[in-house]
Amino acid sequence: MKKRTFLPLAASALALLLSPPLQAQTFPAKPVTIVVPYAPGGPVDNLMRALGTRLDKEWGQPVLVLNKSGANEIIGAEFVAKSAPDGYTLLAATEAALTMNPHLYKKLPYNAEKDFTPVTRLISVPMVFFVPANAKANTLKAFIQQAKAAKDKPMSYGSSGAGGIVHLPLAMFAKQEGLDMVHIPYKGAAPLIPEVISGQVDSAVLGVSVIEQHVKAGKLKALAISSEARSVALPEVPTFKEAGVQDIDAVFNIGLVAPAGTPAAVVDKIAADLRRVLMAPDFRKAQIDAYSYVAVGSSPAEYKAFLARDLKVQGERVKTSGATLD
Repeated sequence: MKKRTFLPLAASALALLLSPPLQAQTFPAKPVTIVVPYAPGGPVDNLMRALGTRLDKEWGQPVLVLNKSGANEIIGAEFVAKSAPDGYTLLAATEAALTMNPHLYKKLPYNAEKDFTPVTRLISVPMVFFVPANAKANTLKAFIQQAKAAKDKPMSYGSSGAGGIVHLPLAMFAKQEGLDMVHIPYKGAAPLIPEVISGQVDSAVLGVSVIEQHVKAGKLKALAISSEARSVALPEVPTFKEAGVQDIDAVFNIGLVAPAGTPAAVVDKIAADLRRVLMAPDFRKAQIDAYSYVAVGSSPAEYKAFLARDLKVQGERVKTSGATLD
């Protein structure tokens, strides 16, 4: 009889030890892995490694970055979706995995809405609309007028890949302004920039940090930035609203999600600790301001609401562009 009563008591004690509040107090008790769905060296990887270095000291546990690149973030997303929901495996995600892929693919090995728990939106990266340095247009409105007049030979816009954060906003821009433009996709920003500089492509949008050096060197002309305020790096470039044009909301976001079912107390702790690191003056200066990023550090609830809104926005953009990655 004693043996029979021991097991329930032991189970109850274990459940108490593993209750969410206590889990949060002791988290992390072992190394934490952040999965980056890109190869080493890119903006997502660099930011996660910088955050990981600071969290090592904050948590007293190693924070490991695991690169699982490929398939428009699908490989990394699937890995995290199928991981234990305990907070020890996180995904550094962008729009691609969370709000674009559900519209771009007929079938995914994960459910973006059901398989993840939003933790925090870390940063946003405003995009700049730019043209060749010798382009006739010096303002965004002038470019629109020029594009409307180019009926015999439609003007072009380039992107770093079909169905991506660069392509979809420009497809919506062409629609909202009534422009007949040709989309030219490239495999990344690196081959796109020289084509705009040479005039082979008439326009594009990319992150501030990516084109800043070319604008300052006089090789590209920036006409507008998609953000609420002007960039410190390119203060002379007006926002879309200042240019008198509807903003295309071309913003690249990096956030963290955990597997669905991760205890809320653990998720809240991770979000709070990350925000504290993200907003530290020295970290912001070296890792945020230096790349013209915008620090967000949202709560889990705020990030969840953001993703719900963005899922609808990206759905409209994919429909407008006709893009598909199947």
